[in-house]
Parts: sequence; C-alpha cells; structure tokens
Amino acid sequence: MAVKIVTDSTATLTPEQIKENELTICTLFIVQDGVSEPEVDLDYHDFYARLENVEDLPTTSQPTTANFVEQFERILNDGDDVLGIFISGGLSGTMDGALTAKGMIEEKNPDYQGRIALVDSQSCSMTLTYPVLEAAKLAQTGASLEECREAAQFTTDSTRFIFAPKSLEHLARGGRIGRASALLGGVLKLVPLLGPDKNDGTVHTYAKVRTFPKALNTILEKMLDDAEETGGLKALCVHYITEQEEAQSFLKDVVQPAIAKRYPDVTPSFAAISPAIGTHVGPAVGIAYCCAGPVSKEKV
Repeated sequence: MAVKIVTDSTATLTPEQIKENELTICTLFIVQDGVSEPEVDLDYHDFYARLENVEDLPTTSQPTTANFVEQFERILNDGDDVLGIFISGGLSGTMDGALTAKGMIEEKNPDYQGRIALVDSQSCSMTLTYPVLEAAKLAQTGASLEECREAAQFTTDSTRFIFAPKSLEHLARGGRIGRASALLGGVLKLVPLLGPDKNDGTVHTYAKVRTFPKALNTILEKMLDDAEETGGLKALCVHYITEQEEAQSFLKDVVQPAIAKRYPDVTPSFAAISPAIGTHVGPAVGIAYCCAGPVSKEKV
C-alpha cells in the first residue's frame, strides 16, 4: 500500500513531474461561448493571446464530483491511499467537490474510511505545487497517509503568493474585488499587491503603491522578510499572466541578484499562471515562494 497524490490543474507542474511522482490531475474547465475546454488541454500562450481580444471574459468551472469519485476510487481499488491537495477553497469550489466525493465514497464503502485525506492549499499555482511535490517525495519513501498529509500541511503553511495586477478590470468583472475598489484604484493610479489570505484563502490586499516597478520591489521585500522570519527560503517562482517580458526582466534584474546574495542555494523558477486563475486576474506579475517554516497569517 502506498500513498498517491491527487491535485488539480491550477498547480504549476511539468509533464515530467506528473509522471515521475505518479500524480493524478483533476482538471478545471474554461467556458467560453458555450464551449467548455479542459484546462489541461489548453496552450497557455494561445489562450492568453485570445483573452486579450475578447469582450466577454471566459468563466471557469471546477472538476466534477463524479471525476473526483472516479479518480479516488481508482487509486483505492488498487490498494493505495489518497492524498488530495487542491486550490484554495476561498478561490474555487474544487475543494468542496473533493470533500463531497470523499463522503460519498466512505458512505458507499466503509472499508475506505480513513484512506482519503484532503489538504486545502489556501492558494494556487506554484504555492499549490510545493506541498504536492513535498508530499509526493515523502510518499515515495513509504511514508504513511498521515505523515504525507502533515508534510503537505506544513509546506502549505510555509508558502505565500503575492502578485501585482496591471489592471483591476478582470478581478472586478469576475467578482474577486468590488467595482468601487477597481474604480478607485484606477482613478488614483494605485497598484495593489494581492494574494490568497493565509486564514481562509480568499483574495487579500497586502498594500497599495504608486507604480508597477515599486509594487514588484515591495513584493520582493515581503518575501525576504518572510524568509528571514522563518529561518530561510526553500523555493521561489516568478509567475506571470501575459506579461512575460516584464516578468523576465524582474527575475533577471531584481530577483536573481537578491536571492543569489542571501540564499545562493535557491534557484528561482519562472512560469505562467494557469488559465483558470489568469482569466480572473488579467495581466500580472508576482512571486510564489516557500519558506523554511510557517509564514505569518494576515491580521483580520
């Protein structure tokens, strides 16, 4: 009996990582003009190129409960345990769907009780990937379901994702922020620093600054503060939505020198954000990172 990891398509994973770690991916869907496309089938570059020219933004939908049941039962029937690690419940109904599937399976087959564990990553993208890969690495050593769950939870608690959008239009149209906040930000030319809250995974505003370069520098400063407070930095990724050139410049000119000076063993990565997240955010650049220990939660 082994532990198999199930996650969703908003995680930033390469085909090689999925294969090497025997991961199961439950896809979200992009819905546009009445057509639903699995996120796993989309070319990110083509999708964002199309997104720039549409008047009506696509919508997104979570994996179906039936898909969760199918994937969980396939693993259980093979004699293995299931650890599901998913996008924040504050951003998507994906976690609720997984919980429903877990309950249905355990009610139908009591022998499977205690063999499914779920973790809410309270985030997405690379900050979902970090706990997935940490749990998968531990699972390959023969660790128990509870040991893998604890590792995923600890890593989740040690991550943060902060981004700066070029515009608040997508967030307002998708209902992630209020229309009044979007208008005020536009009038005052303020750039908000946003990210999933460590309390409930909903969108949190860390700060508002006057220029986009200053916003990116402020994100870097927050990351460095978190790393110092927790005893170090384990991993970092510069994320972007459409703004690839600006993100590359930020990585090369700002992030890499800062990391090389303080944490020379850490090699920053670089990746686009999945369409299911990007369609609600619009053009943006940010940093997802994992520290040596749990980061502080936002004040409520």
